[in-house]
Amino acid sequence: MNRRLLHLTVENFRTLTRVELPLGPLTVMVGPNAAGKSNVLHVFEFLADISRSGIDASLEALGGYPEVSYRGGARSPASMRIGVQGMWTEHATESEPDSYNLSLLYRRRAHGELDEYVLSRNERFVQHPLPDGPAVIKLQRTAASVSGQEPADRQTERLTVGRMDSALHAKLALPSNAPSLTAMQTLSEHLRDIRVFDVDVRAARRPSPIGFPGLLLANDASNLADFLMELRGEDDVWEALMDDIRTVLPHIEDIEVRPVTGRGDRVTVVLKERGLRGTTRLADASFGTIRLLCLLTLFHDPHPPVMTCIEEIDHGIHPHALELLALRLREASERTQFLVTTHSPVFVDRLEPEEFVVCERDDLGRSRIPAISTERIHSIIEASEGLPLGELWFSGSVGGSAW
Repeated sequence: MNRRLLHLTVENFRTLTRVELPLGPLTVMVGPNAAGKSNVLHVFEFLADISRSGIDASLEALGGYPEVSYRGGARSPASMRIGVQGMWTEHATESEPDSYNLSLLYRRRAHGELDEYVLSRNERFVQHPLPDGPAVIKLQRTAASVSGQEPADRQTERLTVGRMDSALHAKLALPSNAPSLTAMQTLSEHLRDIRVFDVDVRAARRPSPIGFPGLLLANDASNLADFLMELRGEDDVWEALMDDIRTVLPHIEDIEVRPVTGRGDRVTVVLKERGLRGTTRLADASFGTIRLLCLLTLFHDPHPPVMTCIEEIDHGIHPHALELLALRLREASERTQFLVTTHSPVFVDRLEPEEFVVCERDDLGRSRIPAISTERIHSIIEASEGLPLGELWFSGSVGGSAW
């Protein structure tokens, strides 16, 4: 089964007061600064954090419910909702997808002070681990209910949970062979592993420890050297990566991963550059060179997570290199989903209308995502007699401009 996410629904998460976003293999969001593009990525970070740490800890890390929820109006909204649809069980389909919905309810305490509020959660899973019909799991207040076709899913005893427990984080008291339990654990693993990739160039320049983290490129590329050492062991992958690097960085003849002198537990990257004696430390390479190296390495990852998010993919990249990045990104989206933001018309020129999402923000601070339908984008392209999509966006013809 091709596991992937199909749709995201958000209400009252920061500026995302009401967002319905289809998720294809490649989804690229464009629009002015502060339109809400980054907040969409933060939704997935929030869900991943819930699966690791639980709801209370995840909210606290972001400053609490009043900070995380929409801050327009006189007071915090009474509820916040996040929903995802997708296929993470064996018998889910695009027409009958799995779904997960989390509602956080922010209510004034009865007979309490005017500023005294109580937070609670509702959670609902609809999953298809068996062919006979969906399994439905609900968490409301301190009770959980499970219904499904498998006897292990049908509980005769009341399941008690904490008021703020999430089944993404805390395992329900179900038999270990319950299909619904396995399905929830699968979703939790997928959400926890979603990669929000934002290169920290300083961290990527440094030597990195050798170890298990090298099997997955870190979200900030801080283990770049160790990950490249892993890729060198896969000849076809390494050869394809080097071909791309030499295409966009023609002065680089080779990349070597070497042990750090006196530190057998660390490795570092050095570059062999055309016309220069010796090698160049990655620490001395330019900002754009390192970002290109990190992004191309990411696209050649043979074992990616179910989704990778990338903030401002064009940042620091020469326009001539964006064509190859767009091509490799689309190829990589056959193995994993990508959710990307950009401000580059050159990059947008390489997109299909189905991959392109316009983002805007109104005078009340609410994001409009998508701000225009795919059908409308097709009609505008047709009326323009085939002008490139990036040019139409930059001119404001499809919305999402900064002026």
